[in-house]
Amino acid sequence: MRRDLTNGSVTKNILHLAWPMMVAFTLHVGFNLIDTIFVGRYSALALASISITFPVIFLIIALASGVGIGVTSFIARLIGAKKVNKAKDVAKHGLILAFFMWIFFVVAGLAFAKPLFMFLGAEGEILSMSLKYAYTIFIGSFFMFFAFIGNSILRGEGDTKTPMKIMALATVVNIILDPLMIFGLWVFPELGIFGAALATVIARSISAFVILGYLFKGNALVKLDFKLPKFDFRIIKEIFEVGIPASLSQSVMSLGMFFMMKIVSFFGPYAIAAYGLLGRLDSVAILPALGIGSAVITIVGQNVGAKKFDRAEGTVWKSGLLAAVFMECVGIIFFIMPRLWITIFNKHPDIISYGVSYLRIVSLTYAFIGLGIIIGAAFQGAGKGYPSLMLTIIRLFVLNIPLALIFAFVLGLGLEGVWMGIMTSIILSGIISAVWFKLGTWKKGKHIPVEMPEGIEG
Repeated sequence: MRRDLTNGSVTKNILHLAWPMMVAFTLHVGFNLIDTIFVGRYSALALASISITFPVIFLIIALASGVGIGVTSFIARLIGAKKVNKAKDVAKHGLILAFFMWIFFVVAGLAFAKPLFMFLGAEGEILSMSLKYAYTIFIGSFFMFFAFIGNSILRGEGDTKTPMKIMALATVVNIILDPLMIFGLWVFPELGIFGAALATVIARSISAFVILGYLFKGNALVKLDFKLPKFDFRIIKEIFEVGIPASLSQSVMSLGMFFMMKIVSFFGPYAIAAYGLLGRLDSVAILPALGIGSAVITIVGQNVGAKKFDRAEGTVWKSGLLAAVFMECVGIIFFIMPRLWITIFNKHPDIISYGVSYLRIVSLTYAFIGLGIIIGAAFQGAGKGYPSLMLTIIRLFVLNIPLALIFAFVLGLGLEGVWMGIMTSIILSGIISAVWFKLGTWKKGKHIPVEMPEGIEG
């Protein structure tokens, strides 16, 4: 039985959708952490290599999840407005976009990966391993794009449990394959960092096949068939109204990571390895907010489609408080025992030292990250993608990068100055996002294109 997100308890609706998403994002990050742990055990240079590739891999995720957010938001608003047949057309257009995104990324990735990695300071063996890992991921991203869009379709209709189960399957496959392929256990040859990439691609391909099978043959509300839709540029435009800013927002984050990695690279290869590792720990900290934020996109979208704006706003503030509390709890755990979390991945003394100083400075500001994530999701759910993009630009390029440079080099605080710049930008950007949402601009304008025909289907 599907829950009506436009009625009933706001808090119960948030929790009903959010907890499977929290689990799914935990599994997603676990998927990446498993690679990091096994590669870190393989060698410190291999760890530095995947740290170098992380911004590029993040860009794949940015493109896929950005368009996926556009699909989720549009489908949620259509379902809130009781236009289920049109939601099915949107879903098919989303899958078509997945194919073209894959083509674009393979071409761009193969052309520009090497100069980008060299810009970030990779050379010699690190450069060779980074390229081997990245090229495998580029080609295998075909499955990642389709899995992301498939998940987004289900989330738009309010089904978060099925994506959670499929992510669990992919994670288990990755856990099994990683040590076998990296270290050459059982009948497998020792493939090192290439083995980590290959295990990831195989696990992603399985999840893509399962989720597409469910959409075409399962019990989804937005159930698909094999009939090609009549291509409608209005649908693509509406997906892009949210999806392009969301992709750009995450791409800007990837670009910001490039610049931050470049700043960190001045302090040596172990600083690079530590920063890549810390990015993965931060990705653990934001899991509660990501789960709640995904629920917010769907709930706000359906309520905005039903023109229940006060209910949508109440959802956002309750969700923001919940995300802030969850994230701050994780931050306190990191602050109290920083060395423990670093040594899980690598025991090199420099990496431990850099990591501990970061967690001591940054982790207690995690609540502001949680609030910012929820506000961005709320704008996206309402079909207003550009405020979220602008908030990301402000956080990274107006605050984070300039402050990191000032603290590190102008004030002479070194790598700890970089960490202090990150901390300050987190606090300020969280405050700015809350003020912007409170202004209420997201309530204005059209939330469903007027040309979309009415229709209520079961």
